Amino acid sequence: MSAGGQWLYDEHPPMFRNHPFLFALLAISVIGWLVIGVWAIVARGERLAVSRGEILLERGILAKQRVQVNLESVRSVRVSQGVMQRLLDCGDVEIFTAGDLPEIAIRGLPRPNQLRELITAQTTLAPSGH
Repeated sequence: MSAGGQWLYDEHPPMFRNHPFLFALLAISVIGWLVIGVWAIVARGERLAVSRGEILLERGILAKQRVQVNLESVRSVRVSQGVMQRLLDCGDVEIFTAGDLPEIAIRGLPRPNQLRELITAQTTLAPSGH
């Protein structure tokens, strides 16, 4: 659980919405079902959660990588969506703090614009440390 209490956004990248044609192609073959199973496990191994005070990115099933960013340090949020991603309301999200490289980058999240608006609203509500 977050330091701020309750998560305001907590999602894993979806399989079908992120790559519908690949999913359909794999679903019609026997080997495809094995690939879909592995894909499902990998997709459940990524998670982005936002609370009132922090953003948490977790990656991995057995070995875990966690990146935690304080909302006060977020400088900008970039959402990238292709045509199919826009139709299915998913996209890639990059969260920048200080510097030119994103602190957090995750592909294929559902409702990425809602996430961007949520983070922007939380950063404007966060008390300034100055």
